[in-house]
Amino acid sequence: MNRTNYTDIQDDDAADAARAAEDAAPLKAVHRFDDTIEAYDATQCRDDIRDGDVLVVESEKVVGFLVEAWPIAITEVSGEFHGLTAPVGEFKDGRYLASAERAIELAGELGFPVRQSAQTA
Repeated sequence: MNRTNYTDIQDDDAADAARAAEDAAPLKAVHRFDDTIEAYDATQCRDDIRDGDVLVVESEKVVGFLVEAWPIAITEVSGEFHGLTAPVGEFKDGRYLASAERAIELAGELGFPVRQSAQTA
């Protein structure tokens, strides 16, 4: 086997391992709050709320997810959250797609309208 083929096989193995790790990643936690101000504040100081976690504020009909330190709403109503401004599949190169899909699922269960940029289908 020449070196090029060996490298190609290694790259394929690495890609397969990365996909397997991603598939095995646990679902992001869901956190519920009384209002979006409380939720936003909590994302800034609570260690149990992590990047990608889903945030639900039923009283304001807001559902979103945490992007680094910023709560992003996928619902039409955003309250104190930032609104999702790019198509969810393109947002941050798709890094938050699983979080957005979970947030969209919860919003649907609650009957909250989802903003157009968050539509995945």
